[in-house]
Amino acid sequence: MLFRSMTSAAGMAAGVCAAGLALWGCGAEVTGQVATPPAGSPSATSDQRAVGAPQDDRCRTADLDVGLGSEANHDMRGTHLPLQFTNTGSEACTLHGAPGVSYVTGEGGEQIGLPATRETDGPVVTLAPGQTASAGLFESSAPLKTPDCRRVDVGGLRVYPPGSTDPVFVAEDAVACEPPMNGPFLGVGPVEPGPDNTGL
Repeated sequence: MLFRSMTSAAGMAAGVCAAGLALWGCGAEVTGQVATPPAGSPSATSDQRAVGAPQDDRCRTADLDVGLGSEANHDMRGTHLPLQFTNTGSEACTLHGAPGVSYVTGEGGEQIGLPATRETDGPVVTLAPGQTASAGLFESSAPLKTPDCRRVDVGGLRVYPPGSTDPVFVAEDAVACEPPMNGPFLGVGPVEPGPDNTGL
């Protein structure tokens, strides 16, 4: 899974945990619980279409409502929460892979730090009108724990839906570090069916 692979990558950097920058390496038991979607709520479907398959039915940014789910899991590494994509268009469309995500100062503002590490492999998810899919988003707590971090307030997320070059702004209060401590402080997995995927 995404966050296990990031654990291995972080372990190759000398002194990462000791410096308080263990973004995904210093594991702890996860607390919290992911909500189960209400009975009858719309959910996405998936198929195993090849990566190189035509994507003429890909969801456009203009036909997506993008936001953060209210259910999250917290551990010593940070917060795991669902980044949700709802089809607001009149026709079914597909999403495949991981979105591009980065911290920004605000809507239309400057990027803060490095963009999220992505795991791009995943199913082709079909969204009928009104249905929601989600990608597991990880936000590291390292900026809150690292003495050398010059903290900067984050105004939100700049999100590029999979395969799209048109971003959407998602408001969120968070904390990152000023350069040269650029992270990444974010990780994101592929879009999967259902509204409550946290990547765990």
